[in-house]
Amino acid sequence: MLAKIINKLRNGYMVYHFGVSFKEVRFCTKVLDILWKENLIKGYTKTNEGVITVLLRYHDGSPICTRLVIISRPRDRIYLSLLDVARLSNDFGVLVLSTTKGIMTHEQCIRKGEGGEILAYAS
Repeated sequence: MLAKIINKLRNGYMVYHFGVSFKEVRFCTKVLDILWKENLIKGYTKTNEGVITVLLRYHDGSPICTRLVIISRPRDRIYLSLLDVARLSNDFGVLVLSTTKGIMTHEQCIRKGEGGEILAYAS
């Protein structure tokens, strides 16, 4: 499900759409909240029918989010400990992780002392 959301966002950025719409799934709003807090999207709106419209962010005609990648897939999941997350904490982008305390960025994982499954990477 997350792969469909990331693909729609990536395709929307590639063809310079102002926004993309898709049906709401389980934890998509949590991932979209992370992308919004990291200033990679302008925001999103939900309708009563369960459709989410995401507004994409551009700067001087080029997309802010140049790379959106799914890291962990159902057939090969990738887990990182807190030590591994701390080693990857260089300023290279945003890692979205699924932990026991919820979905969060790698910086939040370091602050809370959690490791988890890497879901996606955005920069």
